[in-house]
Amino acid sequence: MHQLFRGSFFNFEAIRILGMTRSEGADIAECFQAVGSIRENDPMSWQKAWSKQAEWAESLAQEAQCAGNKAAARGAFLRASNYTRASSYMMTGDQMGTSDSRVVPFLQKAAELFRSATKLLDSLVYPLQIPYDTKDGKLSLPAYLYCPRPSTRLQHKTPLLVNIAGADSTQEEQYFMFPAAGPELGYAVLTFEGPGQGLALHEHNIPMRPDWEEVIRVVLDYVSTFAGEHEELELDLTRIAIAGASLGGYFALRAAADERCKACIAIDPVYDLYEFGANHAAPTLFAWWNAGWIPNAVINSLISLGTRLSFQSRWEIFTSARFLGVSTPVDLLQTMKKFSLHRLDGAGEAKSYLDELACPVLVSGAAQSVYFDVDDHTSRVFKGIKHQEKEMWVGADAAQGGLQAKMGAVALCNQRVFSFLDRSFDVKRIKV
Repeated sequence: MHQLFRGSFFNFEAIRILGMTRSEGADIAECFQAVGSIRENDPMSWQKAWSKQAEWAESLAQEAQCAGNKAAARGAFLRASNYTRASSYMMTGDQMGTSDSRVVPFLQKAAELFRSATKLLDSLVYPLQIPYDTKDGKLSLPAYLYCPRPSTRLQHKTPLLVNIAGADSTQEEQYFMFPAAGPELGYAVLTFEGPGQGLALHEHNIPMRPDWEEVIRVVLDYVSTFAGEHEELELDLTRIAIAGASLGGYFALRAAADERCKACIAIDPVYDLYEFGANHAAPTLFAWWNAGWIPNAVINSLISLGTRLSFQSRWEIFTSARFLGVSTPVDLLQTMKKFSLHRLDGAGEAKSYLDELACPVLVSGAAQSVYFDVDDHTSRVFKGIKHQEKEMWVGADAAQGGLQAKMGAVALCNQRVFSFLDRSFDVKRIKV
């Protein structure tokens, strides 16, 4: 496959943006113009390049609005939002565990541009605020509910897909996955930013938590109330599915333990976050540290040195520390251990959160993933699911969904996912 950058990190992130073209989140020439002005492993040139494209797209959106061109304005607002999000992506800040002070204004701007686009979408879009209790008081989790218009609804009530974000995505970016496709197929799609994600993290300083069965309980309680107050939408709360990609796939598997969940989609999920981190970096070193043979101070020093020698390492460590709410490498490693599908029961016996799944599950893998090896994650998840109705799909190359989170193959991912949901929810379609 052709590489846009020599290094895998910048190359993957550029494909991530370019892959949103099918849903109006990018334009080919704009992307190549940005890529052409970015220097390898240079976060400042990345920020400037995508900011320039964001400003250009926003100016086109305003021009189209003034001319009454709804379709052009919608697409340009979507691109401007996505480029604005991308422009802040490489910002790590100067101190581990804190946000770069520039991030919040970029994310707020991306959300503002996206809201302008939602007013021009063909689907019905409801911006929501989901009440959420934190140790410091109440917080509202921003959310969008995308519903099909009456002309595209299914014969019976409308099933709901809850699309959970991952470690470093925003719900505005999530639109380009399932929400862009679902309403046309008769599905409602809900996105939201939970603890440790998007503005809930950077603006309100709410770190990520591993027990997403608790997060989804709050979300589904709210959705139930909303559906009762909006009966005209005909939401079918007996057909709720949960989906997520990468770390969002882990969240989806935890969330699917809620009995209201009737199907689960885990796109290239992580099985154990600490094991991933150790294997991705230096497994022998961390094994010795776990055994107590290497002191914490040495681990802190070595990882800190790595963040100074490699921008990718800096981004990975600083970004992970930020969404997990920690400020040292050792604290990061200890917290990562909580994000696992392993668990111990009351008697100390080894169990799995996958034991609690009682619905059909689609698990995917990415053979060319930079991060999550198929055997260590996808296959372990699939084998650990006891429910008989389960399917596994592994993308062999990029065009077949072989990159992490199906970047560059979003259309294929939507085809696979909604076909799985049609089977799970007994949706019958007329052949075309």
